[in-house]
Amino acid sequence: MKFIKTALLVISLFSVGFAQNIKKVDAKIDKVTVFLQQAQLEKSVNTSLSAGITKLLVDDIANSIDANSILVEGKGDFTLLAVKYSANHLNNKVLVLQDSVVKVQADIENLEMLFAVAQNEEKMIMANANVKSEKDGLLPEDLKEMIDFFRVKLTEVGARRLQIQRQMQPLKDKKIRLEKQLAEVRNNSLPLGQIELTVSASKATPANIKLSYVAYNAGWSPNYDLRVKDIKSPVAIAYKASVYQNTGIDWSNVKLSLSTSNPAISGQKMELNPQFLSFYVAPVVYQRNVKANKMDMEAGFATEAPAAMADMATASRTVAVVETGMTVNFDLGSTYTINSGGQPEMVEVQTYSAEAEYKSVIAPKLDLNAYLVAELKNWEQYKLLSGEANVYFENKFIGKTFINEQGVDNILKLSLGKDMRIVGKREEIENFKARKTIGSNVRESFGYKISVRNTKSETVKVVLEDQVPVSQDSDIEVDVEDIQGGTVEANTGKITWVFEVPASQSKEVLLKYTVKYPKDKRINNL
Repeated sequence: MKFIKTALLVISLFSVGFAQNIKKVDAKIDKVTVFLQQAQLEKSVNTSLSAGITKLLVDDIANSIDANSILVEGKGDFTLLAVKYSANHLNNKVLVLQDSVVKVQADIENLEMLFAVAQNEEKMIMANANVKSEKDGLLPEDLKEMIDFFRVKLTEVGARRLQIQRQMQPLKDKKIRLEKQLAEVRNNSLPLGQIELTVSASKATPANIKLSYVAYNAGWSPNYDLRVKDIKSPVAIAYKASVYQNTGIDWSNVKLSLSTSNPAISGQKMELNPQFLSFYVAPVVYQRNVKANKMDMEAGFATEAPAAMADMATASRTVAVVETGMTVNFDLGSTYTINSGGQPEMVEVQTYSAEAEYKSVIAPKLDLNAYLVAELKNWEQYKLLSGEANVYFENKFIGKTFINEQGVDNILKLSLGKDMRIVGKREEIENFKARKTIGSNVRESFGYKISVRNTKSETVKVVLEDQVPVSQDSDIEVDVEDIQGGTVEANTGKITWVFEVPASQSKEVLLKYTVKYPKDKRINNL
């Protein structure tokens, strides 16, 4: 018996020495770094640890988390043993909203019952009044007493009914709002997550922990406002970002950083595989039955991995553009609130004043009016991404254009809309147009007179564009005879003239070329 008691005492002490504490901790979102696709959420935990092993439970983790992206850093005299993520089905917005709808409905039903009681009470009073009025020989003083009695009772019941109605209407409105919100949340009804941090401390100690993770269903896209006062002023570029998120949790008053990185795109370098040649063999047509394997996915999953403890250095910034070797981060100074599943939030990033050279570009073959184009040199310094832009010229909305940063030119061309006061004309030169057969070949000649008129009261710089056909066959020869100072792109046949047109004057150029081809063949697109 003594041996059994001693053994039980040892087991009890062993259990106490290695008991695990479970502690729920609050962790607010401090900062969100939004990539073009996905976002990194940073949370902070400030708590106290008792001696031994403690499991810290951090709730309200995005339901679109990439569980492999969890990073943990901390300050304090403790050791991080494990990190575990799992879905928390008890922390589901759908269930919370459903419970709220049920509670509001119960309150409405209770008021409806009280309203029905008041109605029946009023009916009983009126019925009693009819009985008394049918008595014969009712004295005047009795009649007055009866009227006063029923006035008091009916007023009391009527006031109670009115109060119940006033209490009921806000509840009905609240129920409608909750049902609408519930319908919206059902589209994103995945349960929120929970991160479990297992830590060990030799003694009681405070702990400052920072954890971060990457979540899907979030991102941003660039948007711009281009404002031009006149063709002598620089272009004012308002760089904006449309930020969206559907992570299942709201970002309330968080610091926001926008990154031009896109983790959704693989960073693996492409490899050139050998290009083997072989003779073509016609395939044999046959049929077979393919049975697909169906994998059962668990609703919750867990990953465990040790994380090294480290002190995290932080820096407070107002507005900063941080450029690394491959990406650019815009650290915004203000805090923002972006709700999950809501409309994208428009955020201002930067405002630039860019020196530009303005040209009127016209191609009368396609359009008799010119287009005003602003050319920005050294535009890379503005860190622009491809995106849609609203164009304002002389304080008027002109339309929309698109900024394409994928080009390799050092000049960014921004189309600012039609320049209606620069008009062009393209006419055939009849006495030059001819078709002759020489031996086995046909030679066709084409000639055009192209003119540009400036109806403005100031000189403008004009870029005139036209083209000559490009041969894709050695039997077809294109001979450019006259372009009067224009330049030709050999691969495209595009011809460009650049000149100035004085106020209220015109400029004229000639374009002449011939095409030679075998007379027994027909030419497409001539």
